[in-house]
Amino acid sequence: MKSSLYRWGVVVVAFLVALYVLTPTIIDWSDGKLDGAPGSTDGVASMFLETNEATGQVTWEGIQPLTLGLDLQGGLLLQYHVYVDRAVQDRLTRMASDLEERLAQEKEGIEVEANHPPGETYIDVTLGESADKDLFTEEFMGFFPSMLLTDTGSNTMRLEMDPNYIDETKDFAVTQAIETIRSRIDALGVAEPSITRQGMSDIVIQLPGIQEENIERAKELIGQTAQLRFQMVDDDGTNQYFGQFRGQLPAGFALRSIDGGYFSVTHQSKDALKEFFAGRAPDDRAIGYQFHPVYIDRENGVIDEQQSYWKTYLVYREAELTGDYIQDARVAVDQQFNRPYVSLNFDAKGAELFGNTTTEYTGQRFAIMMDDEVNSAPVINEPILGGRAQITLGSMQSYSEIQQEAQDLVIALRHGALPAPIERQFETIVGPTLGQDSIDSSMRALMVGSILVILFMLIYYRRSGFISTIALTLNLVLIMAGLAAIGATLTLPGIAGIILTVGMAVDANVIIYERIREELVVRKKPIRVAVKEGFDLAFSAVLDANITTGIAALVLLQYGTGPIRGFAITLLIGIVSTLFTAVYVTRILFDDWMAHSKKDTLSI
Repeated sequence: MKSSLYRWGVVVVAFLVALYVLTPTIIDWSDGKLDGAPGSTDGVASMFLETNEATGQVTWEGIQPLTLGLDLQGGLLLQYHVYVDRAVQDRLTRMASDLEERLAQEKEGIEVEANHPPGETYIDVTLGESADKDLFTEEFMGFFPSMLLTDTGSNTMRLEMDPNYIDETKDFAVTQAIETIRSRIDALGVAEPSITRQGMSDIVIQLPGIQEENIERAKELIGQTAQLRFQMVDDDGTNQYFGQFRGQLPAGFALRSIDGGYFSVTHQSKDALKEFFAGRAPDDRAIGYQFHPVYIDRENGVIDEQQSYWKTYLVYREAELTGDYIQDARVAVDQQFNRPYVSLNFDAKGAELFGNTTTEYTGQRFAIMMDDEVNSAPVINEPILGGRAQITLGSMQSYSEIQQEAQDLVIALRHGALPAPIERQFETIVGPTLGQDSIDSSMRALMVGSILVILFMLIYYRRSGFISTIALTLNLVLIMAGLAAIGATLTLPGIAGIILTVGMAVDANVIIYERIREELVVRKKPIRVAVKEGFDLAFSAVLDANITTGIAALVLLQYGTGPIRGFAITLLIGIVSTLFTAVYVTRILFDDWMAHSKKDTLSI
């Protein structure tokens, strides 16, 4: 008796725990949608919810409801390639500059040139005197532990990057890119994004449930490298440089006068401008691009595509200051003109550099650039001391557009730059209607399959089939609770895993029941003995089948990605719950049935 109570206690506790874990999911589903927004915030729901008193925002606390994957609720699927070689090249370029500075600190007045040839993994150092090689001591090379030193001539040295460090840098570039993208998406407010690495240098991003109007914004925000640079515009050389193209520009290009008389070559396409200026800029200059929209309806943001154009600036290639010195960035509103702008605070070093630059170049244009695009190019009217600056955005844009652009820029600046350029290789938008169709089809398949299985068990095994139905129902509850407990996302492959588990659970019961029948009919054993030996003899076959399936699921979990891993996780949870319900729970039900039955036959 005590043994029976103990065994029932285990089942009841398992059921109650599963019900508790599934409660947030039930609350979320109460409004007919599994979207993370609770259908109610009162009563039991208040136990699982937390309300921010300042903003009034309601969030889940502790156990989270089940979430639907991209294929079930629609959304955006992106795949990016990370140019990891660029991360290595950038690291070498910075090392070359650092190398010169440190040698200058070691010996005042030293003649040194550290050159990193593009595409190579070494730095060549040319010294004014061969005796300066003595500066490359073991202590000095401690500043460059990833570089291997080689003597290549009377006054030249070569520092080759360690191959292991190259691999480490590439791996770190992808890892850092994932974290940066995750931070930006979190700031965008997309619930349950999935950002995973694929292969050596690809990143797959799933944004389930993203609103259609936010799709383009999300793509721009993800791909923004956010390398903010402050570069001086070459005011003295601008008119001479762009003026040389007068009368020689291809169709579609124009030479305009902007910003108080400075020349600029313009075109409707930025790509066309980049192609035209490829290899045409002086070595120490670069071309900056800025979009100039012409509105048909400014309030509604309707742009005249034919009249709008990109304009160009001739800027010095070397940056006076970079975004690395930014301590804080936030959106503010100009009270005089009621326009949003981005307010920047530099750290101590950045404030010093910014003050020196604005003092030295007073009266000249100062380009604030994001990658190769010019956000603004104001004239420095007076030295700006104190380490504060502001970026004004799109003077021709509407208030809401400027507000959104400013917010996106702040997100990118706060969460840092990508360690290497990325390129979008694949993009799919799954509409919410298609996702709902997938849910309906999947649930229909699950219901039809379950009903057919239950009917078969009831017709073929009669009362014993009813026991299987109880175990099967508990099995489904435990699987869903298991998924909710680990914060899994339910996808189409996951539902396929649940349906497969239903079949496996019934298969286990069929094996057990056929063994019991064999003991009853062939060996003519009493009912209690037949039931006991039926379970005992069938257990090894049931266990073997689930172990082999479990091994396959573990392989899928280890080497699969995205939906495949979801399928594997669902299958593993289903295997555990199937063994518990099809063997343990069913055995308890049979034992209780035998204990209370006075019949000498078994309905099986």
